[in-house]
Amino acid sequence: MSQRVADLTKHKKSFENGHQIAWDSTSIELAQTCQRKYYYSMIEGLRPNNNSVHLIFGGLYATALEHFYKHRALGDDIDTALRKVVHETMTASWEYDENGESVGAVYFDDTKKTRLTLIRTIVWYVDQFAEETDDGISTYHLQSGEPAVELSFTLEASNDILLCGHLDRVVEYGAALYVMDQKTSGATIGTYYFNQFSPNNQMSLYTWAGQTILHSPVRGVIIDAAQIAVNFTRFERGITTRSKDQLNEWYESALYTIEVTRRNTDEDFWPMNLSACGNYGGCPFRSVCSSTPSIRQNYIKSDFAAHNWDPLVPR
Repeated sequence: MSQRVADLTKHKKSFENGHQIAWDSTSIELAQTCQRKYYYSMIEGLRPNNNSVHLIFGGLYATALEHFYKHRALGDDIDTALRKVVHETMTASWEYDENGESVGAVYFDDTKKTRLTLIRTIVWYVDQFAEETDDGISTYHLQSGEPAVELSFTLEASNDILLCGHLDRVVEYGAALYVMDQKTSGATIGTYYFNQFSPNNQMSLYTWAGQTILHSPVRGVIIDAAQIAVNFTRFERGITTRSKDQLNEWYESALYTIEVTRRNTDEDFWPMNLSACGNYGGCPFRSVCSSTPSIRQNYIKSDFAAHNWDPLVPR
């Protein structure tokens, strides 16, 4: 392992002696997609200067709904909880300068995903899905009586590896347990959209973690997807399940990826997966990898900023 790799990772909680020991679905996905992309993202801690509007919008939306169910679990009625998360989201989507002075609303570089459609989607989601009924979806309660909301986990796997993440909510549906997750998209949502979640690292990790934490047969993940358009938001609900054999297969594959990454860390060798450069509109590091190695640092300095994604840092 090079001294550079050791230096870059020495202050990150998820790393020990230069090796990543705590892995979430994001870092597993990066390593499986492209080892060079993993290196730039997790070792060097880089992200594009201009954040993806989809990540900003999706993050604010998911946080609002997670907090909504937390407020409900603490005793708030639907209207009170909704008012709180709308206020929280309005505040979170407003920018301030380094002196704390108001700058204005966060700029969403998109015609569909805007601050207005964000607030609208939160309100409409609550209106459609918030009411819990005996024959519908309801929040699961732990043996302690506490609702299964905002469950962060760090679980020991094999080979001194930790698997970690965050379950927004666990629910009961049809006499079975599921993890709940929310997604947003600008595209039409149908069977093709939900097919992308099987197989899928995030959904497999959520299911595996749910079973491990609750010591119960969590069947999979219920995905509430919102299609965001200029003049409407349309919701669709899908379910992705995992059998025991599927989870075992995912688990072994994840550990194999981690072992490969450990070897590459020792050798400070980060090969490109050229077949993944165009995925999802193009890798953010494509301009770097396509340039001559001797000038790559120039692209990094001009187009990227430090952003140390650390799975062990609390959300």
